[in-house]
Amino acid sequence: MTHFGPTPQAVLDGIRLDGSAAVCIPDATRPLDPRPALRALRPHITGQMGVFVGLGLHRRMLPAERAPLEAWSPTEHNPDDCIATRTIDGIPGAVFRPLTRFSRAIGVGIVELHQYAGVSGGHKAVSVGLGGRHTIRALHHRHRVTAPGVRVGHVAGNPFRQAVDALGEAAGCTHALVYLPTLDEWGFGEPTALIAAAARRLSPWQIVQDTFHTAVLRVPGPKAASLYQASRAATYLALSPKPPLAPGATLRLHAALPEGLGTEAGFRAALAAHRPPWTALLTGPPPTGAGAQRAVMLALLAKHYTLELWGVHNPAPFRAVGLFATSEPPPVAPHHLLVPHPFATLPQLA
Repeated sequence: MTHFGPTPQAVLDGIRLDGSAAVCIPDATRPLDPRPALRALRPHITGQMGVFVGLGLHRRMLPAERAPLEAWSPTEHNPDDCIATRTIDGIPGAVFRPLTRFSRAIGVGIVELHQYAGVSGGHKAVSVGLGGRHTIRALHHRHRVTAPGVRVGHVAGNPFRQAVDALGEAAGCTHALVYLPTLDEWGFGEPTALIAAAARRLSPWQIVQDTFHTAVLRVPGPKAASLYQASRAATYLALSPKPPLAPGATLRLHAALPEGLGTEAGFRAALAAHRPPWTALLTGPPPTGAGAQRAVMLALLAKHYTLELWGVHNPAPFRAVGLFATSEPPPVAPHHLLVPHPFATLPQLA
């Protein structure tokens, strides 16, 4: 049964979670302060509560990012210290070894648009956030992230989401506690049912009547740290069901990108080895390594549109891989499509 309410305490009212629990929280790439969730969960867990930071294949947290969580002594995920769970549709399931010392895992996260899983949250906090390196790589292989039914905002019948959920279940994730920022509410329940219900509650589409030759996408908070993270805003729009973009439209990404391309080795290698429009990433051998799937998404975007980077701290690393980049803010005109919240609301053609 799923519960929705204004606070984590409200949705946990009357809930008892017997035994120990590993609470899995996101890293700093997600715009969520997990402390209210941790405080709310503690009274409802009868045994030991461990806190784990799901890094996936991202970098380790910086001291300033860890500092607010030190009261819970969080353990950061290591994708190379995992044990096998179950093979799902050819994906070798594995989960962070220390997680298996607990009776259950609880995923804490945020429900926002997601390129492959439709929306984020639920089992994904464990199956990807605390997953093994080979699990994450197989799940994000080119043929899986481009499979029919895999699309931003699409949960039902999405094979990527189905694999994420099955891997999370195999890893012992029994419940999820999620925040829905567009509704300013929380949800709790069995992860698969919770995400299905949360997706139905969202209103991620803004219907517009015209097509545009230029779109300006403003990237908020943590997502603006690197191109690996920020580029999602552009590909979410470009690869959404009905983007209101004219053929050949220009997508201007407004993000500071202080971390440059990002720390994901596969993504960096794919961009260093190829130049826009990155056609070889779609037709040649699939790129490999951490984050390589994000380069595949950029190649899909480039089949129809042009990507530009505006307002960046240092344009040099982006120009080095063939991208237009400038430290100037993007000009915005009345005939431009402005997308101020690309991870929450995307314009769609009527």
